[in-house]
Amino acid sequence: MSSKRIRGDNLNRLGCLAAARFGWISRLRWGPAGDMLAIGGGDGLAFYVNGFGGAPSFRLQPHSAPVKDIAFSRAGARFASCSADRTIALYDLAGDRAKFRASLPGHAGAVEALAISPDGMLLASGGAEAGLRLWSMATGEEVAALKGHCDEIKSLAFAGDGARLYSAGSDGSIRRWDCRAGFKSAIVCRHDDWLRQIALSPQSSTLASAGRDSFIRLWRLSDGAEIRSWRAHDGGVDALAFSPDGCLLASGGRDHSIRLWDVDSARELRTLRAHGRPVLALDFNPAGTMLASGAGDNQVMLWAVS
Repeated sequence: MSSKRIRGDNLNRLGCLAAARFGWISRLRWGPAGDMLAIGGGDGLAFYVNGFGGAPSFRLQPHSAPVKDIAFSRAGARFASCSADRTIALYDLAGDRAKFRASLPGHAGAVEALAISPDGMLLASGGAEAGLRLWSMATGEEVAALKGHCDEIKSLAFAGDGARLYSAGSDGSIRRWDCRAGFKSAIVCRHDDWLRQIALSPQSSTLASAGRDSFIRLWRLSDGAEIRSWRAHDGGVDALAFSPDGCLLASGGRDHSIRLWDVDSARELRTLRAHGRPVLALDFNPAGTMLASGAGDNQVMLWAVS
């Protein structure tokens, strides 16, 4: 859903293409090829391959508690999920099949966030214990345990070149970890309240952050300066996603709405009201032609420009 297609008359034709019902939705992700949509929540994992709607192509139940986050490797060959049961599950993917590789224990509390490095070699995880753990994707072994946040970690993102890892927590801080200098960390941005989600622009030059204070903030990562901020959703913001061209930012909130923003101006382009509960998950497909949304009403919806 590029900025050229979303603006103007096309914006008024943005509509729900398809919908499916699951248990409580916590996260959804498109695979890097755009042919697979993974959904995680209270009912485990569901995967749609080459189409959406009706029954999933396949399901997985790797955890004994709700799934909290999911991540694809950039090449799409591997997939990871984490859960309130304190574990991480690793899978190999091939077409419409998934082969279980390993379960990674070690966290002392619920695992809330995952990110896989761009080269596919490293998995980062964080959660209720406020610590960040790094794992080898090849062996499943823990590489490092890092401390920095003073409350639970809610969101993780690697920069596109793999040199930096960003983490956001309920302590209101965003930390930058230098992957090429022993994972030294520093606080680069702050909110006044809990952070729930961060998202990196496709060029990794801008970071968007949002949380319980209801504001979206955009940060310039070269110097940590705040570019702009605005009040986005009453009750708080739970989900953020950049379009693949970086021109559009989608947000989901406690007011049950999805809002589409022009990144350059922070101008609201469209509000979508179809979910009956807070919108908890958003992701654009790699082509930018579709936006998937998941909410506390147990529905996943697929939006497309007609």
